[in-house]
Amino acid sequence: MKKLLYLFVAISFIAFTSCDDDDDAPTGAGETLNQYIDATSETTWHYFSLKNGIEVGAGEETETDNTTWFARTDWDIAILGYHVRTNSGTATSVGSKGGVFACDESVAYATLEAVPATAIFAADKVIPVAGHGGTRNLMKSTAQVIQFKTDKDGKKIMPPVYLQSPVYIFKTADGKEAYKVNFTQYVNDEVTKGHVKFDYAILY
Repeated sequence: MKKLLYLFVAISFIAFTSCDDDDDAPTGAGETLNQYIDATSETTWHYFSLKNGIEVGAGEETETDNTTWFARTDWDIAILGYHVRTNSGTATSVGSKGGVFACDESVAYATLEAVPATAIFAADKVIPVAGHGGTRNLMKSTAQVIQFKTDKDGKKIMPPVYLQSPVYIFKTADGKEAYKVNFTQYVNDEVTKGHVKFDYAILY
């Protein structure tokens, strides 16, 4: 009889703790974290791990440095000025599975709790970018830290008028996790470009 009593108590304890663990299981987006990156250089990519919450390192926009970084899986996004790179696409030599999805402008960062069922994550590709030194080709994503107001012909208004970018969802290099990202700053108090801040939180 005592053995049966002990067995009942043991089973009850296991059942209780199991239910308790279910109650503590995370739902929706994870805790929002903040990051600042000094992306004032027009030639330097800053590589960041969303998974580990750290800037992994920096590399120049050169064939040698790009080849080195696209052979690594310890970064998820990279920032150069207002440009954003993901660890994805034909450039990766290690099969990284990152990418980006741009949410509709009506989607607020605070209320985004899950990846939309219709989300398609775009890999990086070579995109011509116009600058003061002419046009250069960058392997990058379609995401941008900031948007620019354009005229009716789609040309950037000068001097530039900055607009808020939409909320983005980025996949990690291994393709196993997705993070929502909200870029909140591109210029500092002195209106110096490249002072980037963003909020991010895991969705799965």
